[in-house]
Amino acid sequence: MRTAVVCALLCAATLHAPSAAASAAKAPPAVSVTVSVTDGADAPESGKRLDYRITVHNLGASEVHDARIEQRMPATTTSATAPGGRVEGDGVGEQKVIWRSDLPAHDIRVFTATAVLGGHAEPAASAAPGTRRPAATVCVYVGESFAPTACSGDVDDLPESTPESEGDSWMGWAVGAGATALLGPGVVRAVRRRRVARAG
Repeated sequence: MRTAVVCALLCAATLHAPSAAASAAKAPPAVSVTVSVTDGADAPESGKRLDYRITVHNLGASEVHDARIEQRMPATTTSATAPGGRVEGDGVGEQKVIWRSDLPAHDIRVFTATAVLGGHAEPAASAAPGTRRPAATVCVYVGESFAPTACSGDVDDLPESTPESEGDSWMGWAVGAGATALLGPGVVRAVRRRRVARAG
């Protein structure tokens, strides 16, 4: 009797094993997506429009359905547009663009957006003196996940036009005036001496 029970259990385990293996074989493949973003500029001027090109590449063998592509515009953005996308946020530093798209296997999708840059209240700590660094970031989300599958960014040097530059020019004039005041009397004396020497 015990032998019959043991055989029954072994047979049941053997019958269920293939179905478990089959279920494991049907597990969805891992998503492999890359993204890149560029505006084609290295040193844009404040007030100019930046044209962003976002490239999303699905490297996987399966289609990704309803992917969410989000671009956060630079903190100095005053206005933004995005064909096929939705612009969120109205204030400076709050603008974001969202696209929804299927990503076919081994395929590339390209999205475009524009941003108009304004001034910046304070220079970024990482920026060189006299520049601002407006940065745009793009991330791809699969499903309703809050964790991005892939992210990329673009950073530019934005020439700065502030009272500091005016102060530098004022300092230059002040130094020049000071030098003239110090050297002026000596020049006048030298000219007088030459005149006296010629008269004598």
